[in-house]
Amino acid sequence: MPKKKIASKLCIKCNRILPLEKFSANRLWASQQYRDAWCVDCAKSFCVDEETVKQYCFENNRKFKDNAWEAAKRRAVYDLNNNKIWLNPMASQEDKNKEEALAQARAFLSIKNNNYAYEYEENIHVADSTADAVVHEMTDTENKPYYDKVWQGWFTPEQVEWMNEKYAQYSEDFVLDNINLQDYARKVIKASLNADLAEDRMRRSQGSPDEYSKAQKVFDDLSKSSNFAACRRKPGESAGMGSLGEIILRLETQGYLDENPYTFPDDDIDKIIEAYKYTLHAVGMEIR
Repeated sequence: MPKKKIASKLCIKCNRILPLEKFSANRLWASQQYRDAWCVDCAKSFCVDEETVKQYCFENNRKFKDNAWEAAKRRAVYDLNNNKIWLNPMASQEDKNKEEALAQARAFLSIKNNNYAYEYEENIHVADSTADAVVHEMTDTENKPYYDKVWQGWFTPEQVEWMNEKYAQYSEDFVLDNINLQDYARKVIKASLNADLAEDRMRRSQGSPDEYSKAQKVFDDLSKSSNFAACRRKPGESAGMGSLGEIILRLETQGYLDENPYTFPDDDIDKIIEAYKYTLHAVGMEIR
């Protein structure tokens, strides 16, 4: 029997290949098979206030319309009447404002395709060659994301292969002798992958600098943590910095390792400088 074909496309926000029904209709965007460029899940998680809704509209070739935003505000009142935080008299005004903005953003997503709310606006142009690569018919055996139990997430086979190779490199160079260190090393590798993907989307004008900054910050925070610093180099490895976290952090912040792994015997100049330090100390002068 021939393999069943599944109509699918790439979400440029989360970089997953998903069935078309996972994308909202965008009835005038032909190069995206009349769908949004972001999947429904990405739109819902990203849109939390007016600013993020405007960015969503821009990157999905939709015109942000003030009358639609006002209509969303009126609709949001119904949801807020069941919102525990918004109804709580002890809640701060800041928390209530966040709930109002979130409810209005969710309401906007629910009405965005109504005739009065929808208008196509070509903010992002996708070339035909790019569209052909993004929008396609995918067979069941193609390189589509699947849930990997080891990495605890949805990844393509290529991404899993890359992470496995990275983990193998870490295992060769560092002591990952308990499940906590092993799990933490995987978290750092996943964060590194997410940061690379976010950077790639930003360079292709398919993702925002803010998205990249957040992904990079997650990676940086994990690399700086005490858990990751506990991953020590195995005996016999090259000299220099011994902490995997320290190495990653130095590379990420400076782009190079400035610590010299080699030592050399003191020459005459070194001996003179050392003797001079002792002399200064003997006469009570501060050594600088």
